[in-house]
Amino acid sequence: FIPLMKRNLLFWIPVQFIQFGYIEESLQIPFLAVCGLVWTFIISLFAGNAKKSYSDAEDDAALDNTNKITMEDIEEIENVIIRSASYKKVEEDVEEKELVVR
Repeated sequence: FIPLMKRNLLFWIPVQFIQFGYIEESLQIPFLAVCGLVWTFIISLFAGNAKKSYSDAEDDAALDNTNKITMEDIEEIENVIIRSASYKKVEEDVEEKELVVR
């Protein structure tokens, strides 16, 4: 909480100083809207960095290993494709024979 509050004060106190000291009254709301967008971006960056830790890096490495395709996977996929193609061919042959018989 304290680090976030420090960042909050370090960002918004200068923004308020600039807003009331240098920005025209008609442009203060758009100026604050842009500053709010920048502040949201800053918070998002720090929140994303806080979630990453050494254990997360290990988890990511473990996930990378599970996502690798092996030769067995490729062979299994090839077999499925060949079987489905041969079933389709058999179905087409049966349909042709039914048409000839009629």
